[in-house]
Amino acid sequence: MRLCKLGSSLIMDALLLLTLLSLFSNIFSLAENISIDCGASGSHVDSDNVTWVGDKGFVTTGESFEIPGNVTEPANTVRFFPSGQTNCYRNIPATRRRKTLVRTLFYYGNYDGKSSPPSFNVVYDGKNLDNVVFSDEDQSLFVSEVLYFPASENISVCLIRTSPSDDPFISSIEVYGMDAGMYDDLGPDEGLILRQRVAYGAKEIIGYPIDPYGRLWFPSTSSDQTIIELTTSAPSIDITGVANKPPEIVMSKALAADGLRLFDDSLPLAGLPVYLALYFSEPQILGRTQRRSFNVFLDDTQLGSGPIVPVFGKATQVVIRDVVATSLSQVIFQSTDDSVLPQIVNAMELYSISNGQDGGDNGGGGASGGSNDDSQGSGGTTTRETNVVGGGANKIGRRKKISKLPLILGVTFSSAFVALSSAFAAIFIKRRHNAKPQSNKAPTKSTGSGVVTGISPLVGQQLAGDVSNPGHDEPDVYDIDDLIGVNDSYVVHHDDHHQHGAA
Repeated sequence: MRLCKLGSSLIMDALLLLTLLSLFSNIFSLAENISIDCGASGSHVDSDNVTWVGDKGFVTTGESFEIPGNVTEPANTVRFFPSGQTNCYRNIPATRRRKTLVRTLFYYGNYDGKSSPPSFNVVYDGKNLDNVVFSDEDQSLFVSEVLYFPASENISVCLIRTSPSDDPFISSIEVYGMDAGMYDDLGPDEGLILRQRVAYGAKEIIGYPIDPYGRLWFPSTSSDQTIIELTTSAPSIDITGVANKPPEIVMSKALAADGLRLFDDSLPLAGLPVYLALYFSEPQILGRTQRRSFNVFLDDTQLGSGPIVPVFGKATQVVIRDVVATSLSQVIFQSTDDSVLPQIVNAMELYSISNGQDGGDNGGGGASGGSNDDSQGSGGTTTRETNVVGGGANKIGRRKKISKLPLILGVTFSSAFVALSSAFAAIFIKRRHNAKPQSNKAPTKSTGSGVVTGISPLVGQQLAGDVSNPGHDEPDVYDIDDLIGVNDSYVVHHDDHHQHGAA
């Protein structure tokens, strides 16, 4: 009898221990990643097994509104703030001093009936500010993203009114923890505000769970025959030596062209300090006489300490930071004398660097304000490509049409223009004819170390076209159905793309 009672007691203790371990595991998981559906009262699990929770435990002000029509969660609800200069989400769980990605989504959907999206600021933990600016009335989606070290186990996201007539609103907040070593030259008091993240040659947006760190990689392709899209023949790609850990699928494709250049004309003319990361992987087994080797410069500053020679089946990362980039800046690829193959690029990240000055939020959840970025949107994606590739701001869904692509150093290149407006709204692809690239003298090398990490305000990419033939096709548009689409976590798993304006 006593043995039975002892056995029963041991079983109960074991069950209690398992329950406690499960509870602690759930709490730890919550501190690592959390997805908040703003304006929603309940929770739901999306197709990627991500749990979205309602926002009532994180905010005490504002009003919720459900967007009419067939809009996918979490974009189908918003919380808007008709009063107050500053309104904050507080006590969002995070891991103190661990590099963390925080993304906010703003899907306008004409919730206020004004058919005119408002402009306002979003401030993360009172120190990292981004401007939420919709480029035109047709743009309905904007995404902002920051990487930084939370100072406590609870972070805040505050919306700051910048105009008496504009009421701030928000659709969702996502938090993802980074592994140690990722973006390893980010200072403890700095933040990286996303301007662009691109997977060249990809056909769809790549995100969680393919990228376990919650990053969104936007596609950038070209139908121009002078821009070569390459797919690796390697059975796998080793990314272990790359600190920022881009997904293997991102490294499996690349764009190749002679005279490749990147730029972001959405940057302010006065310039911003940026953090730029470029990723490379040789897609082909090269023959004895084949060699691909090139140098990369941001204006006059070289990335890395020498030529980049992509390795088959292995990823390479090159990073530069603290270089001031402007709307006139270019990332220039130049082949070495012994190279017989064109330059390639697999992926790119561009960030502006926030200096982490106190914006008024009391550490983990007070009010916030202040700005140290005068550009119009710093965390989004607008891409152009060509033998010239450019950048954009957090205006991912810009629907602005450009009839003529710029001339770079008096030389024209074939191009595809991808504009990802206001944090995930649309992708435009424009095609151009290519001209023979001009051979230019290499920019002066910098004596700096050329650290590998990330970048800032070089948002967007573009392949410039020949001025002699300015004609172009109408852009294909990918918008909210593609960003959210089949996957509630904004990952596109299909190729049907439908054009939508503001709801």
